[in-house]
Amino acid sequence: MNKVDVQPQWWDNIFAPSSCLVIITTVDKAGNVNAASYGTCTRVCHDPVYIAFTCGTTKDTYHNVLATGEFVVNVVPFEQTMLNKTLVCGLPFKGGINELEKAGLTPIPSRRLAPPRIAECRSHFECSVEWTHPWVNRLMVCGKVEAVSIDADCVTDKGFIVWDKVKPAHYCGMRYADRFVPAYNKPTRGEWHYDGGDDDFRADEDWRNAYHSVD
Repeated sequence: MNKVDVQPQWWDNIFAPSSCLVIITTVDKAGNVNAASYGTCTRVCHDPVYIAFTCGTTKDTYHNVLATGEFVVNVVPFEQTMLNKTLVCGLPFKGGINELEKAGLTPIPSRRLAPPRIAECRSHFECSVEWTHPWVNRLMVCGKVEAVSIDADCVTDKGFIVWDKVKPAHYCGMRYADRFVPAYNKPTRGEWHYDGGDDDFRADEDWRNAYHSVD
């Protein structure tokens, strides 16, 4: 599949919806690859674009991001084969085992960082760690996006994803074990109306144009 680089002004468009099912790839200091599945990876800032997730403090991802300061977010499509492989990447393999090999996924070099992209995923976000915060046996990781790439047929000429090709997914959560739901139906435009006045809103914000339409 032909991967194309995404220009920075479109990066925020490409990570949609704002929280997706992903496989995060990292490497240790020796270059050994780790891949782990995450259901709550979220875009937390628009400009510049930052992405955040949490991981357990016993996981290889934890050790790798602290050791190297890099991770790559690979968005998983809602396709049965890929969902199955995503579950394999989520198994508790011993340290040093390459989950991509176990799941039958294809690593390809990233544009700027050491962790690989996953060819079978549609879009990729290469991130440098901006900050981390530990709590309750977990680590919150926030990364600044350094490069974005996507399959050539999955982005429009105006920089928006082609929903029925990217096919982003959501994980239903630990209590639902191996269940996923699609998140790629064409977005439905909502309508809103507010009868109040300017005094209800922050003075430095144009509340009347809070939502900007897109094609």
